[in-house]
Amino acid sequence: MTSWVVVDSSTILATVLTETQTAKAKLLLEQLQVQGFQLAAPSLIYYEFVSVIRKRVNRGDVLAESGNKLLDYLFEMEIRIIMEIELLKRAYEIANQHKLPSAYDAQYLAVAESLQCDFWTADERLYNTVSKSLTWVKWVGNA
Repeated sequence: MTSWVVVDSSTILATVLTETQTAKAKLLLEQLQVQGFQLAAPSLIYYEFVSVIRKRVNRGDVLAESGNKLLDYLFEMEIRIIMEIELLKRAYEIANQHKLPSAYDAQYLAVAESLQCDFWTADERLYNTVSKSLTWVKWVGNA
């Protein structure tokens, strides 16, 4: 039986970029690996990796060649991608229920809900918005 955990792009990216939660995100991912958890996410995670790395290159925070290396590293991570039309519909429902401005974050929530596992995010605003009713949503800052 696989023990799943859903992580969003903000959590993974915090491990390779300089972020407020970098140390905690690195420690969290190390602990999850040691404990034998399998990472899962919607396919959206890969698009977010590309978008954030490109933005950092454009701002001059990351060199273009370093951006390519970061993307190679991120794409090689063992993340089970979950892509189902029903989960996309569920993400829309979750976004409506929690009055999220878009359904991007809700895709991660729908995957975690379907796998009945914890969801980790470095996005404190998302955590504050949904954690009271979705107790399986965890913030990296509390790790």
